[in-house]
Amino acid sequence: MAKVKFHSINKEERYKAIGNFFNVISNLKSKKEITDFFVGLFTPGEALMMARRIQVAQMLVDNESYESICKKLRVSTQTVVKADQWLHKGNRDYEKWIENRLKVKEAKKKYKSQSYGSLLDKYAHHRFLRELLE
Repeated sequence: MAKVKFHSINKEERYKAIGNFFNVISNLKSKKEITDFFVGLFTPGEALMMARRIQVAQMLVDNESYESICKKLRVSTQTVVKADQWLHKGNRDYEKWIENRLKVKEAKKKYKSQSYGSLLDKYAHHRFLRELLE
């Protein structure tokens, strides 16, 4: 699919397209449906870009410096700044969500088996999506 410039599409069409996207996501019922949807919809590169933003947010919650995050994840300062703004916009709901996800992830890490029960586990570029949703 060709890249689309945000401002080349009129405002009404943008809102309709984005609204439809969020409606589809909100109607997904199970973790499997969500995983299948995102693995099918996004290229590995697109999924990685989204996952990296979540990683940046997690590192910011852990009080890592901008410089450290940029070096470790090889992302731009602008990406870190946008994630920081996202975390601190309005109330602290996003930060709470990230902290809760980290706690759940750490608890599951202790009991995770090494066998691959799904094709999603077999392929490296899909594995990070599965782990993100766990």
